[in-house]
Amino acid sequence: MSSHIHELWNDLGLPEEYPELDPEAILSRVEAALEQEEAASAPPEGPRQNSMKKKMKWAVLLAATLALTTGAALAAAYQMGVLDLFFTRGDASVVEPYVQDTIKSVENEDYRLTADSMLYDGQNVFVVLTVEGLNQQAIDDLMSNRAFAEAHREPWGEDMVSRLLESGSTGPDGISYDLRTHSGSMGIHDLPNPSGTSRSWQIDIQFGEYVGPLEEPLNVWLAFMGRDYAVRLPMDSVVEPIRVTPDLEVISNEFLGLRGRLKELILTPVSYSYELERLGDWSSYADSITDLGVATDLFYLKMKDGSILTLAQLGDVDHQFEQVVDLTQVDSIVFDQWEFPVDGSPAREAELDPRLRPFLMDPPSPVYDLEGLRLGHLSLRQLCERLGAEYRWDEDSQTATARYRGVTITATAGSSTILVDGQPIEATYYSTKTDENGDEMYLPNPAVPVPDGCDLLVGHHLLEDAWNIWCLGCWSHDVSPEGFQFDAWLIIP
Repeated sequence: MSSHIHELWNDLGLPEEYPELDPEAILSRVEAALEQEEAASAPPEGPRQNSMKKKMKWAVLLAATLALTTGAALAAAYQMGVLDLFFTRGDASVVEPYVQDTIKSVENEDYRLTADSMLYDGQNVFVVLTVEGLNQQAIDDLMSNRAFAEAHREPWGEDMVSRLLESGSTGPDGISYDLRTHSGSMGIHDLPNPSGTSRSWQIDIQFGEYVGPLEEPLNVWLAFMGRDYAVRLPMDSVVEPIRVTPDLEVISNEFLGLRGRLKELILTPVSYSYELERLGDWSSYADSITDLGVATDLFYLKMKDGSILTLAQLGDVDHQFEQVVDLTQVDSIVFDQWEFPVDGSPAREAELDPRLRPFLMDPPSPVYDLEGLRLGHLSLRQLCERLGAEYRWDEDSQTATARYRGVTITATAGSSTILVDGQPIEATYYSTKTDENGDEMYLPNPAVPVPDGCDLLVGHHLLEDAWNIWCLGCWSHDVSPEGFQFDAWLIIP
């Protein structure tokens, strides 16, 4: 089974030769993007918390960096449309009729701004944006990032200008959107430059609630062009969603005991949303065990062929999927202990394999790298027992073989090369280093499995990708001299 990056790689139809790219510049831009997200969320000092959205965007950025710095084989990624970039699992053809790819460009004497393709599902906007310099000075300013940097001078000051010139980032105000009737949030990721005169980004905008089709277009513009030169994204065409209005009490988070009354649930091919009236005390949502908060939404799709899709399989990121769902093939929606048939039949108690529900798993003995960094290793044997997966251990070769959801992993103690359905994959983790300028760099390192009796302690990143599960470390605050204690693994199948 190939990773998502390998699947994209194989589907690109790349030419035999690729343009030269500057690895240091790419790394700098990735680091700048990470810094922007970290500044926006202002996390506390201490072990990195596993916010689901940050976790997934971190993976996207690092995967892009690695692909770009190993031969530039993704240099043609700008040719990919919005479906290829945002939805990396399964068949996306059911939403192809709703992709807009003939949006009118806007230009002034220096730049042309184009929305190459976009998709709107009633709450989320996914768009690929490209800007092209139209004269030599504009090209120089765009490719050196001076265009974005100078646009930040007045509101942010000289320090921000210097940082953006060095990093190549668009900055906090570089790309903006405006829809007067609804608020939301925006994520921006660099794409490889389409040419030596242009730059591209993939952008997702998420409104605070499902709003459906809108007559008013969404305006998106660049700071150095100004709002008068905004591309206007049409918002009047969406796939008809599935709606259920149960008005039933549910458990929103079984670990924290959070209850609510589910008023409405909306499913689109690429996302879901719901209205929940909170009941009782929700103060434990900010519990000392930081990551139990992400175990909300006991949400599953029962399909007409009898299969069940979990949020981890769908690749959920803040209610946005990586896999497109064919709504005509959905039989029912499960939320907590209730099952809601999509044909309007009355809700019933859900019959669901308990192994599909999130669970806590004790951490193994700590595994550290040479510099004393605690690694994200977990017990493969214990994980398989809890998931109901196959597990075999060969004492002579110190090799573990595990199979789950039709995917086989073979790992050997002391080797970071893991076989996934027979294909060698290098298991890695990322550490932070400080360069001579005092700037942080994110560097890959081999994640070597460690034997523990007839068990193997393995890094969690590869398991997540191969089996479509989430493995999140839960930390307690202020219970040790360091201020944090690693309590458990939270596994979301």
